[in-house]
Amino acid sequence: MMMENKRRNSNKGRRQTQWAGLFVSEHAWLTGKEDVSDPQPMLSADEKQAIWDMLIVACDRKCPVFIQSWQDRHFHFHRCTILERDFAQRTITYEDAIGQGKLAIDTITSMHMLD
Repeated sequence: MMMENKRRNSNKGRRQTQWAGLFVSEHAWLTGKEDVSDPQPMLSADEKQAIWDMLIVACDRKCPVFIQSWQDRHFHFHRCTILERDFAQRTITYEDAIGQGKLAIDTITSMHMLD
């Protein structure tokens, strides 16, 4: 009887959990490429304005830039020279090692001038 009380007292204040199973939600099992994505960046108004200002300077100088953009739930990276900007369509035309391309200004998340 004394032994039983001591055992009971030694367990006071402890949580004893008995696991009957483990629940794993469905998203943990999804392995398709379409299900993998980067977290979408949320830029402040100041960050957007800084990108816009740098875009204007880089276009005027025709210097090489490194651009990070967000498209199709993934980041894309461009090392290029900005040839022109279209304010009406809010796009830029750039040239990189592959050739010329267009990029929507609103998809740009980061930009650095290399010169």
